[in-house]
Amino acid sequence: MDLREAVEMSNATMTDVRMPDTLIDQQQIFPYLTYADAPTAIDWLRRVFGFELVSSYPVDDGRIAHAALCYDGVYIMLSSELEQLDNHAPNGETVPTSRVHMHVHDVEEHYQRSLLEGATIIQGLQDKFWGLRSYHALDPEGYRWSFCQRVQEVPREHVAQLLLNW
Repeated sequence: MDLREAVEMSNATMTDVRMPDTLIDQQQIFPYLTYADAPTAIDWLRRVFGFELVSSYPVDDGRIAHAALCYDGVYIMLSSELEQLDNHAPNGETVPTSRVHMHVHDVEEHYQRSLLEGATIIQGLQDKFWGLRSYHALDPEGYRWSFCQRVQEVPREHVAQLLLNW
């Protein structure tokens, strides 16, 4: 069953605005995360990391069949656990093998906001030898996020040499 069928089956309604197809065509790759409690995750991502809700398709029981969020023109998608779509949230028994990595305009401000809102910081602000300043945080369901800002231009050859000796 595809998303359209799941939404029709649930009598879901869309909230907010529709994501323009031109943006989908520009970005092409979207992180898609599944949460046990997607409505709470959406609220948290908006409040703590500064995302804006673009669209949401809630189902009758309050779960989210599909949602799109945006941060400075970059989109992520998410949903609640839905058997019809074979979407499952992390169960906390394993270490995530991936993370969402985002560039932001002011990583210091973003970091301070995340701290003030109670994000779990797992790596504080650090300058990396490849020219980025970054930090890592966990969201309430255990997804790892990294946020960074370029602070220095470093020649690729120099980065490659440092990575070999890392």
